[in-house]
Amino acid sequence: MAERDIGKELDLMHEKLDRILDLLQKREGKAAALKERQRQKQKPPALTEEEMHKLQDRFASLYERWLSGDEHAVQDELENLDADELRRFADANNLNVTSKMPKHKVLQLIGARFREKRQLHRGSSLRGKDST
Repeated sequence: MAERDIGKELDLMHEKLDRILDLLQKREGKAAALKERQRQKQKPPALTEEEMHKLQDRFASLYERWLSGDEHAVQDELENLDADELRRFADANNLNVTSKMPKHKVLQLIGARFREKRQLHRGSSLRGKDST
């Protein structure tokens, strides 16, 4: 009887150890997944001069299309960029964006810059007409 009790106790201990090992493995898996997500979310490299010029040229091109009345196509093109690309695009064009800024906010900043440029352009052309 004592051997049977010891055997039962050993079986219970083995079951508890198995549960503990399972929990530890799950915890390790979660920690590894967290590290992987953090690694993937690392800050992208700084923009090179070439990338900046390309993004600034693209901004100018999109702005000209926007001015000519193609606002919806420009908006759609910007919305099709992923959030990181859009942030880099805005950053290259001197818009105050952060790496955690949501996509819709970056789109709002770009739209505001387009409207601001239009106002500045109209204002300077009106002043030019007044002085003649």
